[in-house]
Amino acid sequence: MATSPPTEPPPIPSPLTESQLADYRRDGFLVLRGAIDDADIVRWEEALARNPPLDGTLDPAAPTWPEPGRYTLALNAAKDPDLADLAQHPTITAAAAAALGAPPRLTAFVLYDRTPGGAGIPSHNDYKRWRPVGSSMDWLFTIVPFCDFDAEAGRLLVAPGSHHLERVTDGPERPQCVAPPVRPAEDDYVDPDLRRGDLLVMNMHLWHRADGNRSDRHRIGAFNKYAAADAPPATGYFLFDDDVHAALAPANRELLAVHSDRPVATTRLLLMRGPDDHEFLVVDGEGDESTPATLPGGPAVVERAIPDWDVGNYIASLAASVRDRVAIELPWVSYVGDFPEGDHLCRVYAYTLTGQGFPVPYRDASWLDRAAVVEHADRLAVDWVPEAIDRWLDPTVLRGKGLTQAQSRVDQYAY
Repeated sequence: MATSPPTEPPPIPSPLTESQLADYRRDGFLVLRGAIDDADIVRWEEALARNPPLDGTLDPAAPTWPEPGRYTLALNAAKDPDLADLAQHPTITAAAAAALGAPPRLTAFVLYDRTPGGAGIPSHNDYKRWRPVGSSMDWLFTIVPFCDFDAEAGRLLVAPGSHHLERVTDGPERPQCVAPPVRPAEDDYVDPDLRRGDLLVMNMHLWHRADGNRSDRHRIGAFNKYAAADAPPATGYFLFDDDVHAALAPANRELLAVHSDRPVATTRLLLMRGPDDHEFLVVDGEGDESTPATLPGGPAVVERAIPDWDVGNYIASLAASVRDRVAIELPWVSYVGDFPEGDHLCRVYAYTLTGQGFPVPYRDASWLDRAAVVEHADRLAVDWVPEAIDRWLDPTVLRGKGLTQAQSRVDQYAY
């Protein structure tokens, strides 16, 4: 299976004191000075030399590394054993687990290279409903600078307390609601004085910015993202391949919530009628009762409205298929899991109808509760629908609202 539900591995000893955890909750960040041995960083630098940061520039004006710009090494680079060591480093993962208060799941392995002359990045926070690395409701950065982030190489500045956790609330729907953030004043930012070998733990909602690189050396750092095991990204995870899974030590393989060499080629919607009814829409295969019934959906297509290196958001193609098949417009969906469908994986999302829509029938479709789904299993094209229902109804899972890139270009907090 490519996806496994959250489990309870043995607890990781916390490297953080209660005072440090209190500082993290108050400020939204915490710096552990000299937490990473220099020998480890040297080994990771050698691995980076074998794996240039060519997974996509974040600066359209810098087409070729190492010209001035900002570049990333991400995607499945952690299949390199030394880079896998960076993803599973015990100091890093233990700090992430302590700050999250839950077992961590790697949502992105990222090395950033801001080459000499590379521009900085303006104030922002990284909770983003369209991105696999940003749409979990409980995630954080672990940042390890490979050089001093000083005034020459480019400082990383943070605005203490700007994570504003009070804007995250429960709503009438299963996923949580997030109000638009409050932008801090530019003079609210401080320099945490990051040095080579430090470890910065930073909340997903914390506002930060970075200066440009005015030095003659590369400004490199590891910016891994970890989500709590019970808080999957609303868009779905980046799908690591099996080589990354194999590169991790067996005891650390639960760091990957999903992995597979099979692509996500279809996407389907678990459409629930009413927050209390627990009935789900099953449609006839092609509008034809002689073909197996299934959940509404269609081909999984990567959206390119907001170019970036991380993939895994197939909401736009799902919304188009659902609009064509059952004539509804989805304001948001939330990721449920990846399930086998033929020779590929199917990424399943869910949405709950509020009961406020116009009461029109759905053609060639049936509303079934879980027991009826099991009873009519011989009619269904796949056998995993009951498991998908169980995951969606699991009250222990913390869910957010995933949006398309096109929706987010207008206002990612609109729904």
